[in-house]
Amino acid sequence: MRILITGANGLIGKNIAKTFIATPQVDVFATSLKKLNIEGTTSFTSNLLNADINYMFDEIRPDIVIHCAAISSPDACEVDRFICHRMNVELTRRIVSACVDYRVHMVFLSTDFVFDGLKGNYTELDTPAPVNYYGESKLEAEKLILASSTNSTIVRTSLVYGVESKLSRPNILTRLIDNLSKNKTYKVPADQIRTPTFVADLASAIVHICINKVTGIYNVSGEQKISVADFALQAAKIFGLNHELLLPVNSGELTEAAPRPTNTSLVIDKAKNDLNFKPTPIGLSLEKIKTTLYG
Repeated sequence: MRILITGANGLIGKNIAKTFIATPQVDVFATSLKKLNIEGTTSFTSNLLNADINYMFDEIRPDIVIHCAAISSPDACEVDRFICHRMNVELTRRIVSACVDYRVHMVFLSTDFVFDGLKGNYTELDTPAPVNYYGESKLEAEKLILASSTNSTIVRTSLVYGVESKLSRPNILTRLIDNLSKNKTYKVPADQIRTPTFVADLASAIVHICINKVTGIYNVSGEQKISVADFALQAAKIFGLNHELLLPVNSGELTEAAPRPTNTSLVIDKAKNDLNFKPTPIGLSLEKIKTTLYG
């Protein structure tokens, strides 16, 4: 089986590639904007916005493409809607077209931000209603995929965390470690509820999807509903950082370009039943990351 991962310089793409290394009879090809070296994979740099996607498919002949490449900062998407649309929607459109032409299974990374956050406990059957342009772009991409004839899997996830070297962008955990280790205060929203996702769990679920050619829409996240502020507090304590530097605030006190949905907690029963998905509890996953970092 031949797997193509786009955006493998991000936290999720990099972990998917690493997880596949242990899978026999799988060849992994990984694209990134900057030089990427993941042992056991064929990695190459490419600006996908300018790339000939059909030529890439013709050269690699993937059985599955895992499309992680995106602008995933809600604020960046809100500020520059043009480039967000090019990356999150138009690039996805071109990859969908290639998947149709070459009969490739597409796995697409989506987000809990397709929901408005008014009720929480969202299932795959709930109607999306994004409150920011990032969510809108991801929802538009989902619709393109679902309207196509290609086999596809849409994976919606929430507040993914983990630590890797040379990541394309930070996540909640790396920001927290960076700020608190420098004795800087760090504002965290106390009124935003999520189901934080350990990146290793997400990667394992996606590998399972690929190996078993599972199709459909899946919520793949942690199981614990928690505020971003409480997650940050738990992480600071486990990492032995000064949690008094954390400043819990309401979302309105943060200077962010994009509005955030309040409660986008996801129900993961479908993933647990179909994928045998067993998310790691937050405390245990943070301990694992700490051990990996510091021994």
